[in-house]
Amino acid sequence: MTSRATELGRAFVVLLLTACGVPLAPAPAVERQAVVGGVLEPGYPAVGAIVAVSPLCGEPVEASPVNCTGTLVAPRVVLTAAHCVENLDAAQVLSVVFAPETARALPAERVRVVEGRVHPAWSAGENDVGVLILAEDAPVAPMPLEWSAPPTDLVGRTTRVVGFGLDDQGRTGSRRSGTARVTGLEAGTFSIRVAPGMSCGGDSGGPSFLEVDGAERLVGVTSYGDLTCTRGTNMRLDVHATFLQTILDEVARAPSTRPPFDPTVDACATRCQGHADCPLGMACVPLFEGERSCAVAGLEAGHFGEDCTGSDGARLCVKAGETCRLWLPCAEANVAVEVEVSGGGCAVAGGGGGAAGTFAALLALAAWLRGRQRHHLQSGRCL
Repeated sequence: MTSRATELGRAFVVLLLTACGVPLAPAPAVERQAVVGGVLEPGYPAVGAIVAVSPLCGEPVEASPVNCTGTLVAPRVVLTAAHCVENLDAAQVLSVVFAPETARALPAERVRVVEGRVHPAWSAGENDVGVLILAEDAPVAPMPLEWSAPPTDLVGRTTRVVGFGLDDQGRTGSRRSGTARVTGLEAGTFSIRVAPGMSCGGDSGGPSFLEVDGAERLVGVTSYGDLTCTRGTNMRLDVHATFLQTILDEVARAPSTRPPFDPTVDACATRCQGHADCPLGMACVPLFEGERSCAVAGLEAGHFGEDCTGSDGARLCVKAGETCRLWLPCAEANVAVEVEVSGGGCAVAGGGGGAAGTFAALLALAAWLRGRQRHHLQSGRCL
């Protein structure tokens, strides 16, 4: 059953996105498939779907939409496109699903993301390579990487693309594969054209494989393409070897960790400097006068209240480990601080909490969602 808080959340997010001048995603101009001209792919277990994790109770993980695709290249490292991890908060609220169908994935096949990294020289259409670092080892074996340059006769050859994007009915979440033909080779990219397969919406960050000496080799990362999903551009892996190998070596030496999650701790009274100071699923957000505290990722500064099974009509019911608890703005926690009305964060909620606090929390959630939209606004069409 959908809680009133969840319904309010959806309504307010749409309202806020429209009121703030943020364009909602337009309806697709053409029918699209996960991999146009492709087929369902039970293989390639290292290729996973990158999905957002909603902080609200009543939003089942099975219903999470696919943001992008990625490839496991080390037990805790997923290779993807930089525009899939560009939002600094996004890595705090993502999971990678290692199953042929995301809706049927077992809990062990859903692995939370601790941190995201992007290429330092990334810009629209250039160096669009990034990684997601997992909270624990993935349940599948990683795909080996090779850094050798593509063969000189690459143009005209066939490459295989794999991803979890939209199908003909507008659904996401099924791993599909198809073949495309290489039409051009540049210093940092190579271009492909439908033959008869092609990457499309939701396949960003997914792999492109080339057969070399009788075996498939991972040679590219899906970046962007045209609206009709007939042409696409992939980032070459060989030119990003230094960036990727540095991260692989670092994670192998010391995997990223986060503090243990404890909803009994008063987050309003706890300070942080960055997301890594906060438990998994929480982010370091502005509190007041330059201070920051940990909050449920996507929401304003606050703390956990009592257990809940749904909305009390005014306050949000959020996920707190294995349970659901109310999320209360810091103004309701009797934090003895002074804030300016224009200071944002807890100040937005005023002193009354209630519906005003819920609206402020949803305002923060809408801002987070706007951040996730940015990767759709680059030159070309990110897939």
